[in-house]
Amino acid sequence: MAPWRVASANIRHGLGDDGRVDLERTARELRALGADVIGVQEIDAGYGPRSGGVEQPTVLAGLLGMRHAFGAALDLPPAQADGPRRRYGVALLTRHEILSQHLHPLPDHPAAVAPGEPRAVLHTRLRRDDGEELDVLVTHLEAGDGAHRTSQVQGIVRLTDALTGPVVLMGDMNADPASAELAALPATGWQDAAQQLESAMAAARAASRRTDDRAVHMWSPMLLDRTPLPLLRRALPLVRRVVIPPLRRRVVPLLDLAGRRPARPTAATHPAGFPVRRIDVIWVRGGITATEVAVGPRGSSDHRSITATLHLPR
Repeated sequence: MAPWRVASANIRHGLGDDGRVDLERTARELRALGADVIGVQEIDAGYGPRSGGVEQPTVLAGLLGMRHAFGAALDLPPAQADGPRRRYGVALLTRHEILSQHLHPLPDHPAAVAPGEPRAVLHTRLRRDDGEELDVLVTHLEAGDGAHRTSQVQGIVRLTDALTGPVVLMGDMNADPASAELAALPATGWQDAAQQLESAMAAARAASRRTDDRAVHMWSPMLLDRTPLPLLRRALPLVRRVVIPPLRRRVVPLLDLAGRRPARPTAATHPAGFPVRRIDVIWVRGGITATEVAVGPRGSSDHRSITATLHLPR
C-alpha cells in the first residue's frame, strides 16, 4: 500500500504578520506541504469581523480541492439576530473520503482556574481509493495551565481506548511531547512520529559506525606500520572519542538555527520566526511507521507546520 502523507498546521485564522487575513495565501502554504490529509487548528467559521464572517473550512477546502470536516470547540450565539453562529476550532482537510466525523469536548481540570476557552478533539475516519482506512484525530490543547492539558490528554486517551487499528493524532499540543502533562499518550502506546523516526535514524547511524570501526580496526595495523607519524595515527581514535562529541553537541544546534544543515525531525515549531518550542506534533499508534517527518518553513502563521509520511502495517 502507498504511504499516507499527513500534515498539521495552526493557521491563526489566516492572519499573517502583516495584519491581513488572507486565505488564498494560507491555501498556497498548505498546498506546498504536499499532504493528502491536513489537520488545521485556529480556524474560524462565521466567527466575526476578524475573519470577515467567512466559513473558513469551506473556503480552504474549495481552494485546495479537498473535502473537509470541521469541529467548533467554541460555539457562540450570533452577533446579530439574523447572523450565523460564531464558531472557532479545528478542521480536517483531505483528498480522501470522510466516512465519519465526530467532535468530542475535552475535559478541564476541576481544581484549576477555568480556562479561557473550551477544547475539543475532532475524530474522523478516512478511506482512500485503494480501500485502506485510517482514523485521524485533530486537536488543540489548552495554552495556559498544564493541569488542563493533563485532563484533556486523559480525555483523548479514554476516547481512543476502543480504537484497535492504526490511528493518527495531530495538532497544537501547547507542550513538548516529553512533558509530564502529555505522559498519558506514550504510556498508552502512542508514539511521537518525529521521535520514532529520529530514534530509527540514530540506530542506523550507530550500526554504520560499528561497521566503520570494524573496518578501521582491520586496516589499522597496516596503516600504522606504513605511516611516518605513528603517534599521530594512534591519537586519532582518541580525538574521535573525546574531542569530536562535545564539539558536535555545540555546533549542530548552531547549524540548525542558521539553516546550514537539514532540520531534524524533532525541530521546534513555535514561534515561527525563531522556533524554540516543539508543540506541533503528529502522534501515531497501531503499528504505524514514520519514514519522513519535517517541520515546514516560516509562513504567515505564528506556528510552523509539520508533515509526515506514514506507513500502515500490512
